[in-house]
Amino acid sequence: MTGAVLGIGVHARGGRGGVVLSTSYVKFVSMVRSASRGSYADHVASAGSYQGGSGFLRWWPKIMVVCSLSLLATGWSPSPIQFATLFAVVAYVHGRWLPWQFIIHDDGVTLTFPFGRHLFLPKQSLTVRMEVVGAIALIGRRRKFGYLLMDRILYEPGRDIFLRSAFLGLGYTLK
Repeated sequence: MTGAVLGIGVHARGGRGGVVLSTSYVKFVSMVRSASRGSYADHVASAGSYQGGSGFLRWWPKIMVVCSLSLLATGWSPSPIQFATLFAVVAYVHGRWLPWQFIIHDDGVTLTFPFGRHLFLPKQSLTVRMEVVGAIALIGRRRKFGYLLMDRILYEPGRDIFLRSAFLGLGYTLK
C-alpha cells in the first residue's frame, strides 16, 4: 500500500512505517485527482464544501490567556494587572470575532472560533468580499460588518484562486 491515500485523509506508508497524518499531502493529492477529472471548482462544487483555517488563529488567544495568567502569577512587570488585563481583553476580542476555521457549504458558511464557539451564516444573508490572503463574510443589511475568513495568515500565491473558485462554484455572491 505504498503511497496509497485512504478515504479519511491519511497517507499510509507500506511496511513498518505505519500511518502518518499529512494534510498538505492530502490536499495536494485531492487537487491532482480533481485536475485529472475536471477543474478544482468542479471538484469543490461536487463535494459540497470547502474547509479553510489557520492554526495561528486557533492558538494565539490561548497563548495570550496563558501569558496573562503567568504575568499575574510571577509579577514580572511593575504593573502586572494592567498588562494581564490587556492580554485578557485582546484574547477575548480575538476569540470572539476571529474564526480560526471556516467551512463553506451549499447553504451557508460555518465558523469555528478559538474558545469553542460555532456560528452558521446562511447563504441568503451573506456577501463575500475577496482579499489577497482570505475573504470577508459580510453580514447585515448594509454589509459593513463581517467575519474574516483566513485560509492562512501569510500570503501564498494561488490560494486566493482556490477560495474564489470554492465560493463561485457553490453560488455565493462575491463583491
